[in-house]
Amino acid sequence: MTELLMFLAVTLGMALCVAGVVVWVLLRQGPVVTSASQSQANVKVYREQILDLDREHANGHLSDSEWQQSRDELSVRLLQDTAVEDEPHVITQAQSWRTAVVIALVFPISALGLYIWLGAPEAISPMPPVAVAAEAAAEQAAPPNLDQIVENLASKLQADPNNLEGWVLLGRTHRSMGNLDAALSAFDRALKLSADDELILARAEVLAAKNQGRFDGEPWRVIREVLQRDPQNYAALLLAGSASYANNRYADALEFWQRARLRLSADHPDVPNLIEAMSTVQAKLKNPASPSASPAAQGAPSAPASGSAAAGTAPAAAVTSAAGGAASALNVSGQVRLSAALKSQISPTDVVFVYAVPANGERMPLALLKTTVAQLPLKFTLDDSSAMLPDRKLSGASQVFVKARISKSGNAIPQSGDWEGSLGPVKVGSTGLDLEIKTQRP
Repeated sequence: MTELLMFLAVTLGMALCVAGVVVWVLLRQGPVVTSASQSQANVKVYREQILDLDREHANGHLSDSEWQQSRDELSVRLLQDTAVEDEPHVITQAQSWRTAVVIALVFPISALGLYIWLGAPEAISPMPPVAVAAEAAAEQAAPPNLDQIVENLASKLQADPNNLEGWVLLGRTHRSMGNLDAALSAFDRALKLSADDELILARAEVLAAKNQGRFDGEPWRVIREVLQRDPQNYAALLLAGSASYANNRYADALEFWQRARLRLSADHPDVPNLIEAMSTVQAKLKNPASPSASPAAQGAPSAPASGSAAAGTAPAAAVTSAAGGAASALNVSGQVRLSAALKSQISPTDVVFVYAVPANGERMPLALLKTTVAQLPLKFTLDDSSAMLPDRKLSGASQVFVKARISKSGNAIPQSGDWEGSLGPVKVGSTGLDLEIKTQRP
């Protein structure tokens, strides 16, 4: 017998027991003696009349003689009417067969139906192991251990080394966590399986991130080679514009981004960010005397995907992640900084996680960057290129909480003693956020 059938049987049995007691009461037959009598009723009436006489006398409406005479008359009549004791009345109850049958049938059925309507019968069925695991994961208060996810993925790839999508996903995940050497290694394995231009550009982007946003050397060479093979390659044009911007070659950056813009339809989600990037460059070209930030501060557009210190300028918003396609215009950006009161308590080597979680209560980050305290204050951009999983992206959410956390252990799961900051909920597409880390977890 299954747990569901057992529960229904026990419930029905209990309902039948209760119904049986009620039916027994209704069907039992026996004399019922009542002590009600006419003499007791007469006593009550005379007592009320005597009380009325007393009130009339007290109010002066009856003289003493009248009051005494009337009271004596009532007393005599009372004695006469109660001289003979009434016999007790015996009432025999009739059997309520019709009511008993109705209750015996309706009571159990109604009880079971009411539970099915208002209760939770689905909770009776045993939950399959997969559902139990999914429910347990959904109830966890902390984000999953990203290191464990990476370790599991790496183990699967050891068993299936020809899984191209797996190596690409591993490379993107390592890049999002700031593990740039591991990301390069994963992209190298992917390139052995496919010499795709997108993968080549993704690797070049990681190399630039390792070089604090500079594209000198191999990254520039790779971009030029891809453009020679395909002058209209959208990702290569975006990276070329980013590289030119990082080297303060604003005219070249504008040309590359204008060419990239021609590749897009008017309703493409990258258009607003690309227009903003071009507007920034045009403003610099109109005012060449304005001070230019260093490339690391300005940031090559690859920086937001890697989480390096170079993250978060306007041209950076137009970046393409070579591993994952063009970055969506739906992002959140701003600056994360450390509270002045904490600077003496935090080590420059402590790990900083900057991430966005859905505003609906889910805990799995939609986008994540990893850096260190030494890089704070840090301009950041979270978008689809920093997604943890390919089917969970920032562009799929309407509102998010943007959070930052300092971990001395580098563990992705929040722990007691970590320092945190949070904003939200904010709309996806928000810019200029100011996120301060100032609260310690209990």
